[in-house]
Amino acid sequence: MDAIVKEELWRSIGAVYWISFLAIGFLILGGYLPISISYAFPLAVVPTVAHFLVMVWYRRKEQLTDPNPMSILRHALRSGEQREEGTKQRRVVIEKAVDATILVTVFLIYLYASLAYSISQIYWFPTIIVIGILLARIIFTDGGEQRVTLARSIVFYLLAVGLTVLRYLALGYPVLPLLQVIALIGVVSFAIIFIWKRRRTPEGTD
Repeated sequence: MDAIVKEELWRSIGAVYWISFLAIGFLILGGYLPISISYAFPLAVVPTVAHFLVMVWYRRKEQLTDPNPMSILRHALRSGEQREEGTKQRRVVIEKAVDATILVTVFLIYLYASLAYSISQIYWFPTIIVIGILLARIIFTDGGEQRVTLARSIVFYLLAVGLTVLRYLALGYPVLPLLQVIALIGVVSFAIIFIWKRRRTPEGTD
């Protein structure tokens, strides 16, 4: 919980969440999303979490201590005066933002089709595959390099779980049995991963 994390956490909770809530609420009230307005609260969490993760990652990479959004935007849009490494970092941020936008769009289209047209839930399988690929690109890929760590794996799991729970809530499925299965899988999987990585780590290294 360094200064960047605290600043982005407050920004996400105090601004991004409510802006996302209002935007989704507008879509629901306008009839674009045929779901209850109560679902705007959990759905707003998805863009909020995506914004928080991207901003913390980007500010740490670029060492941006100034929390002013305009300063961050100016830094991201600086022209060719910025060194090549900075250009690469901006490209990575843009790629992650595009992937996150596509992910949210695919998920919302699936929910809309399920609720408005009662499509067969067999389409959830190709949908979750596409979402999983996009989510893996966002979390595990930096500039074309694969970086799989325990922390990133936990973030991936939590976001995947969040999307799955939102699907169950939107479609009216019972959530409690799902949460029990999720908790069991999470505890067992990450315990195995943690033990495996500790054994692979050479003695005397972090």
